[in-house]
Amino acid sequence: MLKCHWKEKKLLFIIYSGFMTKEKAKKEEQEWDKYWTKRKTKSQKAYRTAASFYREKVIKKALNYFIQKEFKAESKLLHAGSGAGQVDRDLVNKFNITALDISKEALKLYKGYNGKKAKTMHASIFDIPAKNSTFDGIYNMGVMEHFTKEEDEKILKELRRVLKPGGKIVLFWPPRFGPTVLFLNTTHFILNNILRKNIRLHPQEISLIKSKKQVNKLLKSSGFKMSKFYFGPKDLFTHCIIVATKINER
Repeated sequence: MLKCHWKEKKLLFIIYSGFMTKEKAKKEEQEWDKYWTKRKTKSQKAYRTAASFYREKVIKKALNYFIQKEFKAESKLLHAGSGAGQVDRDLVNKFNITALDISKEALKLYKGYNGKKAKTMHASIFDIPAKNSTFDGIYNMGVMEHFTKEEDEKILKELRRVLKPGGKIVLFWPPRFGPTVLFLNTTHFILNNILRKNIRLHPQEISLIKSKKQVNKLLKSSGFKMSKFYFGPKDLFTHCIIVATKINER
C-alpha cells in the first residue's frame, strides 16, 4: 500500500473530495495564523484580555467537569481545533492529550501554556493525520460554529473515523441567542455601524446552534448518537455542551 506523508494525504483529500481547494486550505491556515499573531487594536486587546479571564475562570472549569465525567483518567483524547490551549492546563495532567490545530502560531501558544505535557499536531480538522480508531475521545470548543452545515458534517465524519468503537465527542458549541453571542453582535454593531471602526473582535460564527433537534439530526447523519445536551450555568450559558457516542457499523 502506498504510504503518504500527512501533508500529501491532505492534498489528495482536497483534490479527490472536491470539498476544499488547495488555495482555500492555505488561506484558512493563513487567516488563523494572522488571528493569533496580528497587532491588535485597543478594542481587540481589551476583548482578548476579558476573553482570557473568562476562559480561565469559567470555561476551563466547565470543560474540566465534562471531560472528567465522560472519560477515564489517562484516556487518549484529541483536542480538535485546540487554539492556544489555555483551557487544557488542568486536563493535560490527567489525560493523554493531542492538540490539533491548522495554525502553527496557535500551537506555539499551546506549547507555551502546556509545555511537553501534550502532543501537538499541525493539521486540518477535515483530514486528521491519524489512523482509524485512534482516540478514546475528541473534544473542542468554539470550532464548529465557524463552518457551514456541510463542512460540519464532514468534520464530524472525520472525527468519527479516528474515534475508537464506542468513543465519544464533547462539543462546546455556542447557541444563536446565547448571552455572549448577543453581546458580541451588539458590540460589533456599535463599533462598525455606529462608530465606523471596521473592527472584528472574533472570527465570524456562521453556524450557531438553533435547536437541539438541529444538532441531533446532524449527529445522526454523521454516525453519532447524542447522549447529552446541556445549556446552563456551568459555563454561564455560553455554549450548548453536546456529548455524543460513535455508532458502530454493523
